[in-house]
Amino acid sequence: MKKQLLLFLYILLGIPACLLAQLKEVRAIQQQLPYIKDSAAYVDALNRLGMLSHLKSTDSCFYYVQKAMPIADRLKYQKGQAGALNNLAIVHLLKQNTYLASKYFNSSLDIYRKINDSSNECQLLMNIGITLASDNKIKDGLNYLAEAYQLGSRLRNDSIFALVLLNMVNTNAALSIDSATSFLARAESIAAHYNDYRCLTVIKQMKGSLLIRAGKKEEGLQMMQNALQMAKELNNEYEKIDVGTELGDNYLAANDTGRAIAYYKDGLATAAANRYDALAVNLAQKLYDYYSGKKDIANASQYAALLIKDYQDYQQSVQQGGVDYLDYSLKTAELEGLKSDSRKTTYIIIILSALSVVICGLLFFMMRAQQTRKKLVELLKQRNEQAGSRNAELQYKNEFNSRLISLLAHDFRQPLAAVKGMMTLLKEPGVLSAEEMNFLITRIENSSDTSLEIFDNILHWIKKQVSGFVYEPSSMQLKELVDEAAKSLQYILDKFNITVYNNITDATNIFADKEMLQFVNRNLIHNAIKFSPAWATITVDAVRSGNEIIISVKDEGKGMTKEKLESLFNIFSKTQYTSDKEKGSGVALVICKDFLERMNGRIWAESEPGKGAAFLYALPLTE
Repeated sequence: MKKQLLLFLYILLGIPACLLAQLKEVRAIQQQLPYIKDSAAYVDALNRLGMLSHLKSTDSCFYYVQKAMPIADRLKYQKGQAGALNNLAIVHLLKQNTYLASKYFNSSLDIYRKINDSSNECQLLMNIGITLASDNKIKDGLNYLAEAYQLGSRLRNDSIFALVLLNMVNTNAALSIDSATSFLARAESIAAHYNDYRCLTVIKQMKGSLLIRAGKKEEGLQMMQNALQMAKELNNEYEKIDVGTELGDNYLAANDTGRAIAYYKDGLATAAANRYDALAVNLAQKLYDYYSGKKDIANASQYAALLIKDYQDYQQSVQQGGVDYLDYSLKTAELEGLKSDSRKTTYIIIILSALSVVICGLLFFMMRAQQTRKKLVELLKQRNEQAGSRNAELQYKNEFNSRLISLLAHDFRQPLAAVKGMMTLLKEPGVLSAEEMNFLITRIENSSDTSLEIFDNILHWIKKQVSGFVYEPSSMQLKELVDEAAKSLQYILDKFNITVYNNITDATNIFADKEMLQFVNRNLIHNAIKFSPAWATITVDAVRSGNEIIISVKDEGKGMTKEKLESLFNIFSKTQYTSDKEKGSGVALVICKDFLERMNGRIWAESEPGKGAAFLYALPLTE
């Protein structure tokens, strides 16, 4: 197991504490949590607990991430978000999921840079470098570590710099023994100054490795055993496993297999108990390789089964992290070699069974990956269809809105045209008597007041819609609304001697947006006037039907064909008129339809040629 997966873990969220007091600090923070009132401080405490607990158990670290992250996101507390992302990356790296680890480390780094936190920026540069190196991207990893080195050397609080030095040694295999020893000595001085015993434990381990590399094997092994003892005293389970594994590798190389296997088994038990899945897989593989080489089929099969279980647990943890991560598989070549060398049928059955389980597992994950791909393709197809539908809807609405202005102008045209006509009469000298002139001036004043009232109401409604549609219904007396709408068209009614009969009772109320509804009423009455002959009548009725109230505006005009009825509410239809009186903007009924639908209503027309026409709309009785 590469030590890059370990050294980044000594990241500090605040001022470094004496790590012999780690357990005491954890308990103290846990006791304080219920009494912390400040939310940001609460997030910091959770992140600190996650950081302190990751060397003991990845599950505990992830538990605190799950509690801290949503609070930090809700508060938009950037430092808390960065700390939680950092801990989440640690969890994934401990599971050997370098893809997700790199993703969350980079997200955390972006936030620390944004808030100008140089100390944590240095940590994250180091972490990313270690992650890349652990993924065999040594050159890229060293570039990040060099950047962390430059930044760390300028920090006042140089405890982070000790970790950068350690990782420079651990990652750069080309570093000479003298250079590596110099780096470790500098890191040891810094760690001793801050009483960073976890860092001192790793330094002892690395110094032991350098001694073995220099040919001082016994001295190096003793140094590493001292490091193992320190890890046990600090209750540092991860370092315990890592140092024990390295000791086992060295003893195995020296043919001291008894000690080597003892270290491997102790490490495997610790890794399994603390859910270090990646470490457990690594140690199970070492034990399997050893017993397979010895032709010890019983023990080899035991660790082959354990490998399968650890592999399944590893895959499950990766899937729960959100990625279909199939980077690990058993060494089938070794299993095949064991099968060829075996002379007993029972041994062959055991190996084939284990191999079958692995193949079934791989097939299962491949099928799951294929299903996921199909679902993604289908989802993409749906998204494209939705996008196309929305584009068509947008095009329709743009056309609709571009013609809305002309409709509003149309709503004011008749009253203003009436005022203009009456003003023309006033300009003619001697045409009108004083009584007629007073009557005409009163009519001009009334018509102007009506136009201004309509204009103010519609302008007020448009202002409310600028930032998006806002439907504000209220309960109103329907008879008064119809009278008001007819009054705004009184001049044109008088001009053609057309009478409006409002048959709606005083007790009939309607629940709607007033300006939208009056827009509809004015346009339906005005539409009836257009298609009515002189001296005709227009009848307005209202009836209750189920949970709706239905309002009808009926004229005595020529009526309409079925084809014309079908084109009434289509903004793109071509409308033909039989007289000047029928001409309008061409979109009034379309706007009426849109407004009614926004009020949860509907509109339609009924007519036969020669029998007049009725325009009807329905609205819910209550909200």
